[in-house]
Amino acid sequence: MAKNSTGFAPNERISHSIYGLGTISEVNDMHTVIDFDENGRRKFVTSIVRLERTDILPPPPPPRRARARSVKATKSKGLNN
Repeated sequence: MAKNSTGFAPNERISHSIYGLGTISEVNDMHTVIDFDENGRRKFVTSIVRLERTDILPPPPPPRRARARSVKATKSKGLNN
C-alpha cells in the first residue's frame, strides 16, 4: 500500500490532539479521512493535519445483538365457521 507524502497510509492507528485515537480510512494529497474511536468520522486537509502514530489497538466492536423474532398470529382452524 503506497504511503502519501506525509507518510501515513490507510488502516494506520493515529492520535489527534483534539479528537483522540483513530484509524485512517482514506488518505491522498488533498484529504485525510479518519474514523475516531469516540468522535466519529472526520475529514482533514492532508497538508495541515497534525497526527502522531500510536500502537494502541482500536476498541473491540460492540457485540451483535440477535434480532427479536416476531410472533405471527396464526388462525386456528376451529375458530372460522
